[in-house]
Amino acid sequence: MFAGIDIGGTSIKYGVTTKDGTILFQDSIPTEPEKGPEHMVSRLQKLIHDISDAFPELLSFGVGFPSVVNPTDGCIYYPPNLPGWGIVPLVQLLQSATTLPVSIDNDANVAALAEAKLGAGKNASHFLYVTLGTGVGGGIIVNHSIFHGERGGAGEIGHIIIRADDIPGDELPYRTGTLEHHIGRYGLIRMAKDYAKNHPDSRLHSYSDLDVEDISHSADEGDEAAIACMKQAGTLLGLGLATILAVLDMRVIVIGGGISQSSSLFYDATLSTLKARALPTIAQLAEIRKAHFSNNAGLVGAAMLGRLRTGI
Repeated sequence: MFAGIDIGGTSIKYGVTTKDGTILFQDSIPTEPEKGPEHMVSRLQKLIHDISDAFPELLSFGVGFPSVVNPTDGCIYYPPNLPGWGIVPLVQLLQSATTLPVSIDNDANVAALAEAKLGAGKNASHFLYVTLGTGVGGGIIVNHSIFHGERGGAGEIGHIIIRADDIPGDELPYRTGTLEHHIGRYGLIRMAKDYAKNHPDSRLHSYSDLDVEDISHSADEGDEAAIACMKQAGTLLGLGLATILAVLDMRVIVIGGGISQSSSLFYDATLSTLKARALPTIAQLAEIRKAHFSNNAGLVGAAMLGRLRTGI
């Protein structure tokens, strides 16, 4: 048995799997990021104790964390969506709570690992994993393994700048004009509201707390503002993918995360833009696959990350 912990901006999902990724148990708790790193570390340590007590046959722990994770020093670096965090030796802190091996990697990397070992990318030696949710993340699979880069930061595709003329606002300067700023959850909602301003009859106005699912559903129902939003979001993603694939010389993209369940209009616009703007040697064979694990990719991937440490 292998335990996986998937840390997100709003919830911490955790569970236990078999070596083939079958989930035997899973649950979640609120992330409570506003309470700071010490609070979260304490809760994670308790979670490790509780899971170990409940599953005495457990062999390892794997953790997916939403930031750069340096595989050399075991530290997490400046998580963009967790206020108050800087550089934290998370592997050391969590390893102190158990005698079992603890492994930590970026959350998109562990989701990519799940797809590489057991999911939509298991027959592809090289592919780019894209996670679309509160943020936009990525994982790069090279020869069936995670490519980390020099210090663990490879794959941060959400920070590709797609609008160089954007004016900095309240966000951190390095996030201005990025793919994540425009098509992450908050960017999509902002975009939909902007389109709705020119469509007074849009059903988007009827939602008191508009979210991505509402935009997608409205697009499928024929709402013009929602359709325009989905097509524009897909176009921007296609441009970003054309850029990163040219650097990586890859042709397969696996897309996961909550927003990956969006309208087919989004995917159609993404693929058509990619085909139009990618290098010809890439465009001819470019393929977008939906993730196999969907919302459980982080949990399963984290468990598989821990499993790798055991050699089983």
